[in-house]
Amino acid sequence: MTLINQQVNFTKTTGIFLIIGFFIPGFTAIAILGLQMLIQACGIECSKTWTILWLITITGSIVLPIMMYRTVKNRNISHKSLKLRLNTFNLFEYLFIQASLTVFISNPKMLCYGTDGQNGLEFVFTAWLALPLLFLFSVLLKKVQNDQLDRKNISAQHQV
Repeated sequence: MTLINQQVNFTKTTGIFLIIGFFIPGFTAIAILGLQMLIQACGIECSKTWTILWLITITGSIVLPIMMYRTVKNRNISHKSLKLRLNTFNLFEYLFIQASLTVFISNPKMLCYGTDGQNGLEFVFTAWLALPLLFLFSVLLKKVQNDQLDRKNISAQHQV
């Protein structure tokens, strides 16, 4: 098997996820609200839970791409493992970005005590905003992977 055959198609894999993601923002919103309720069940007041949740998701949305970048740079990772990690990255980064973006369009008091029923629409909107960001990450990761494969191929040619 040549090195080129081991390449994971980041944009295709993420593209499939994006198509699914376009239709499932309500499911991920339920996951975010479930996490908020789990934090609140620990005895923390509702508006503080959103602050905690945003801190977690903003941190996660920054740290996760760095971790994925390091994974792609790893020369010893298998194709299967990299593809699994990409799918996991897509799911969690989608959730993290979706939750993090609500900071810009709402506030904890509105999310906890608002009565206009707009919370669902906010999460659908932020989920759709997360999709292009995920695709951008996949393009960047594909470039990193291509650079890694080019380096491997050049090293292999020099050793021959």
